[in-house]
Amino acid sequence: MSTFRFNFSGADDDNKLDETKETIEWLESEEIVPDKQIKNLDSIVTRAKMFACGDVEIGHVVVSEAMASIEESGLKNVIELAEKEHSDLVAGKYEGGLKIWECTYDLIQYLEENLTGMKFENSNVLDLGCGAGILGIYAFLHNSKVTFQDYNKEVLEHLTIPNVLLNIEEEEDREKEIQRCKFYSGDWDSFNQKLPQSEVFDIILTSETIYNESNYEKLIKLFVDRLSKDGAAYVAAKTYYFGVGGGVRQFEQNITKNGHLTSTVCWKSEGGIQREILKITKLTE
Repeated sequence: MSTFRFNFSGADDDNKLDETKETIEWLESEEIVPDKQIKNLDSIVTRAKMFACGDVEIGHVVVSEAMASIEESGLKNVIELAEKEHSDLVAGKYEGGLKIWECTYDLIQYLEENLTGMKFENSNVLDLGCGAGILGIYAFLHNSKVTFQDYNKEVLEHLTIPNVLLNIEEEEDREKEIQRCKFYSGDWDSFNQKLPQSEVFDIILTSETIYNESNYEKLIKLFVDRLSKDGAAYVAAKTYYFGVGGGVRQFEQNITKNGHLTSTVCWKSEGGIQREILKITKLTE
């Protein structure tokens, strides 16, 4: 089994990518319909926390409760294995969706500071590798139509969908309002193929998704295929992922090599572990 271990603090360079010759079988994409969560939200969510970033507050399920609600399954076993191995990820099995990553705060702050130019209202937004769905919920609360994608369907069922519902103020509005959202699990390549051919997004938001260089090609292809003509993708990431090898500079190189996109650094952290936000758009033909 190939296991990713990376350390965001950079203090332990012994965390290495366990490279094996085993071919990873990535999960096929499927659409997740939020019927049972709408009907049973109050029993699904007994406690909630608040994601707070400046003036932005977004309610979300307590992760330990989401974990408890995931039945004994392959995913739960894999997560327990990851914890035992002091790892955040198990490649092809679990991609870290139960954690709210640091760069999510960076991107929320950036969106809030540039809100007047973002044009969220009535836009089609993709939260890619959504996990808890914080980025997509932010867009949803600004009247966007949002597609949430995460690798593991259990993350969508037990965390993302309940989180969206928690942020719809009136209980009677839940069924209607959540129709502005769609939810897909699975690998990016499979997800790209699963979407209707005509589906494009005005804004794509993604955080901490470029740690694995072997996934760059399908991520960039998704941007090429699914960004609208004047759309933009915002990628929040560490400048370098210690022990893994991925990072912003490597991703930029792959974008340039692709030849259909252009990228600019629109935000960079000051001090500490370096973090950046890339704005990616289509090259004009």
